[in-house]
Amino acid sequence: MRGKTLPRGVIALAGSILGIGLIWELVRALISAPVELFPPLRVILVALIEAFISGKLGIQVLFSLGMIAAGLGAGILIAMFLVFLAELHPLLGAGVSSLAGILHPLPGIALLPVVILWFGIGIPAVLVIIIHSVLWPLTENLKSGVENISESYRLVAENFGFGRIERLFRVILPAAFPFLLAGFKIAWARAWRALISAEMVFGAVAYSGGLGWFIFSRRVFMDTAGIFAGLTVVVLIGLAVEQGVIRPLERRTVERWGMRQ
Repeated sequence: MRGKTLPRGVIALAGSILGIGLIWELVRALISAPVELFPPLRVILVALIEAFISGKLGIQVLFSLGMIAAGLGAGILIAMFLVFLAELHPLLGAGVSSLAGILHPLPGIALLPVVILWFGIGIPAVLVIIIHSVLWPLTENLKSGVENISESYRLVAENFGFGRIERLFRVILPAAFPFLLAGFKIAWARAWRALISAEMVFGAVAYSGGLGWFIFSRRVFMDTAGIFAGLTVVVLIGLAVEQGVIRPLERRTVERWGMRQ
């Protein structure tokens, strides 16, 4: 019986991490940086393990992931509603396109003064920043997917006598799924960046805060190893979502259906 081989993505990921680690240690050796400013990997690893053993970092990571999930979920629902409105009438479609064109380039962090005035500095404010960051790439990609659906799909929906809502969920959204997935990949990255930035600005918005607050608090105590430990967690979670969630979903849907853009 032949043994199972590791997926190429996992091998590439492990190789990338190993390569970054080697480059890190090589640069440290070349510039002779002090440990306080440029800690070796073993010190960062110890700081990471200690933070997880204490239980605090694990709670903060779960809190941040919960915020991301809530923001992404709300963003997807609002994007679907906007695309549904755009399908009702050309004027509504033009309005949605204009709104996305105006707000998409606006960084979420630039809205912080207004968000603080309207929502304070608690969880709702962070969620608003996340939703703003994910909504417009999701809307633009999904709207583009709907507009590029083959006419044959629309004719099938008409032949079955589907209403607008039934046609949207049973025909249009499945046909536009590759565009939605592409938008989700962009939205995930933007949500992660927005959350970490907002947590650094707002601080501990609830309980012990999130991962962004962990990184910021390490800076206050001049714990450079702790800062890099937090940044390592950010990178690892991003890679885990990309390789463990998005890529398998692509293989099981878009690639299997032959719908790759």
